[in-house]
Amino acid sequence: MLKTVDPRTLILAPLAGERDLLAAAFGRSHPIEPVDGLRIPCGYVRPWCVLLAHGGHGKTQFATQTQYLVDRFPSVELVICAGAAGALDPALSVGDVVVGTATVEHDFRLLFATRPLPRFAGDASAIDGLRRAAQEVIGFNVVFDVIASGDEDVVSTERAAAIRAQTGAACVAWEGSGAARAAAFNGIGSVELRAVTDAADKEAPQDFGAQLPVAMHNLAVLLKAFLESTW
Repeated sequence: MLKTVDPRTLILAPLAGERDLLAAAFGRSHPIEPVDGLRIPCGYVRPWCVLLAHGGHGKTQFATQTQYLVDRFPSVELVICAGAAGALDPALSVGDVVVGTATVEHDFRLLFATRPLPRFAGDASAIDGLRRAAQEVIGFNVVFDVIASGDEDVVSTERAAAIRAQTGAACVAWEGSGAARAAAFNGIGSVELRAVTDAADKEAPQDFGAQLPVAMHNLAVLLKAFLESTW
């Protein structure tokens, strides 16, 4: 089966629930072929040359699984990290999608030296394509801005404000820098897409579960418009 799969785009969702919601949405447009012989659950969308996979929770796990798939599919040219996020910008609403012009690793703490936080630019060509695709979607906003990445659940307005001041990011999530590091190591472009489920405050744990379906639906709408226009 692996010999018949030739993906150019690798889309990884951090959580299994996020991946399942994307798969359900994609499956309404094109069949998703299960890919056997891998350690990670994956599906192939042949018309888009897309491999959709579970990326794993946390930066390190996500980078590990990204590298695993890139090793097995050298045809991959773009890595997309796609999942949910907490809003740092008060202008964002539940269901809005943030396309990462850059991903900034907010929990990279140096004490022996002082230098800027690790920052990974989103792939310029992919961002251009997503800007065009964003013009076709309705019902939610698509924002092109910085995304903060760190292995931390942000569940207080004070911590959210601190991360926004530190990074200038519009939203915060976990795994984006793991995807970006793995992609950069292999000379592959990457971009992070996040749909807002919560305001990164004390209500975030409840809001995340309640709002995940609508957030991932909107993210899938944007991704499908992007992939259809690309292929």
